Amino acid sequence: MISLGFVTLDEQQDRGYCTEVAKRAGRYGISVCRFSPLNIDPQTEHVHGFVFQEETNEWADAVFPIPPFLYDRCFYGHDDRSKKAKPIMRWLKQRPDLVFLGYGLPNKWEVYESLSAHPLLSAYVPPTVRLERADDMLELLRREQAVIAKPVHGSAGRGIYVIQKKGKTLSVQDGSGKERAVITRRRELDQLVTSLNRRDGYALQPLLSLSTPANEPFDLRVLLQKDETGRWIEQVRAVRIGHAGTWVANVRAGADIRPFADWLDCLPSPKRIVVLDSIETIIRTLPTYIDSEFGPLFEIGLDLGVADNGAVWILDVNSKPGRKVVNILSAEQQNGIYEAPLRYCLFLAGGGNSR
Repeated sequence: MISLGFVTLDEQQDRGYCTEVAKRAGRYGISVCRFSPLNIDPQTEHVHGFVFQEETNEWADAVFPIPPFLYDRCFYGHDDRSKKAKPIMRWLKQRPDLVFLGYGLPNKWEVYESLSAHPLLSAYVPPTVRLERADDMLELLRREQAVIAKPVHGSAGRGIYVIQKKGKTLSVQDGSGKERAVITRRRELDQLVTSLNRRDGYALQPLLSLSTPANEPFDLRVLLQKDETGRWIEQVRAVRIGHAGTWVANVRAGADIRPFADWLDCLPSPKRIVVLDSIETIIRTLPTYIDSEFGPLFEIGLDLGVADNGAVWILDVNSKPGRKVVNILSAEQQNGIYEAPLRYCLFLAGGGNSR
């Protein structure tokens, strides 16, 4: 029987998702376990984790060898656990005897640079600069009324700041719309940039007009996964709508998830045609290009913004997408998503391209 291991930093993270996948694993001849990279014994290379018991549909404590197939669902912060786990994960991904369902993406800045170099996709990437000095922000603000600063290692909308011109001052708000600072002097802007870069590298983009008539931030989330032949397929397309007055439409930040078709029906016909054409172009082009640039992935959470004029923008490409958007799907469609990692694992076990 093939062994597939879910790797997470927190023992409880993704437990529901892991369980749904594990319930279906037996019919594919796969056993499922989950563990933290911090629980690998460096002497024996055995793991203390949990193994799914098909008879009881429960997880049991166990010690086992590192599984030959691994599903990386680790999310890193700036804490000690993350700092310890990263080099362990790098070591696992370099081992020739282990196969990961996906090898992940580099930081957002490298992804932006790569997409900007593509002859087709570059048209959908907002102008993006690396925030290294206050002058980088001032130069963009000379052309724009407001800019958004995104951490290059961020996720779930955390660490985002919006800087707006207000008369002769700059207002700095966090992703929830709360004002964090009012900058009146160059020295204060220097301090802000230094403070941001001390925590993480940042990229700057113009603040795009991506809100509903009710001033709610919104974006489109497209979940793409590979099927049992290694071909990219679209699993779900949804709209995420955040709270009025905030800047992020992330589900973890409290955004609602709504069917894409309902949102699309509200667009005037000419705009609908333009938007759909852009989305299809991106979905058709981006996954295979990302694979060729950064190595094979199993899934992508693609975040798209749609401006008032119908322009579609690539906001983020996530190699470890969340699962809450699947709640809008039927039970049969959800079942396909839970079975996807198992089918792709069998593809890799049969000698499919994994690196």
